[in-house]
Amino acid sequence: MINTQANATALNTLRKSLRLSICLELLKYIMEITPSKIKAWDLPTRVWHWSIVALIAFLWFSAEIADDLMDWHMMTGRTLLGLLLYRIVWGVMGSETARFSRFVRSPLAALTELKGLAGGQHTRYIGHNPAGGWFVLVLIALMALQAISGLFVSDGYFYEGPWASSVSGDVQDTMMDIHELGINLIIAAVVIHVLAIVVHSLRGDHLVGAMITGNKKVSTTTADGTPTQWRSPWLALAVAAACVGVLWFVTA
Repeated sequence: MINTQANATALNTLRKSLRLSICLELLKYIMEITPSKIKAWDLPTRVWHWSIVALIAFLWFSAEIADDLMDWHMMTGRTLLGLLLYRIVWGVMGSETARFSRFVRSPLAALTELKGLAGGQHTRYIGHNPAGGWFVLVLIALMALQAISGLFVSDGYFYEGPWASSVSGDVQDTMMDIHELGINLIIAAVVIHVLAIVVHSLRGDHLVGAMITGNKKVSTTTADGTPTQWRSPWLALAVAAACVGVLWFVTA
């Protein structure tokens, strides 16, 4: 009788232990698959991103649609150049996910990332993935080339860049060719960027929302880890104001 009761007690204890283990494993699984919000982008980087979008849109509109806005076009171009300088500075001293040292990896890593995406593999990153990091550099270079070439262009009649008079007519013509080609390259890059966003969205990585709110929802471990170092928005504002101010001064 005593052995029977002991066996029953042991069996009940075993059942409770199994139930507890199952509940703990289920809870662990739910926590792993439930997306958690992680801060991905600081406010300065988000403001810079959407400011660049607005500036590029206006520059295209003022050059292709509304010729009477050419004075504003040139001022906007100088502002764009200043913000590009700011992004380079912020890429060195800014918040963790904004730094080039975090997201610029080897070309081989970028190619491996693209190959993985093409093969259906999707590695999650809080910030830019290796391919995206190189694309950021390409976009900055294209926009810088566009803005710098604009400083030297002249239509020969009404409008000319602030540095056009310092170069020969042949150089002005060359810069005009670069300027006209540059906007087409930028548009092509923007199209590629939008297509990449769509692909990532279809795979559950909502990049646009993260660039608006600053937070990214992730349910798995990310390849680049959770960022912990953030800089003050006031510092970013001071750096941006200094960069734009310097560019306006030297291009006056």
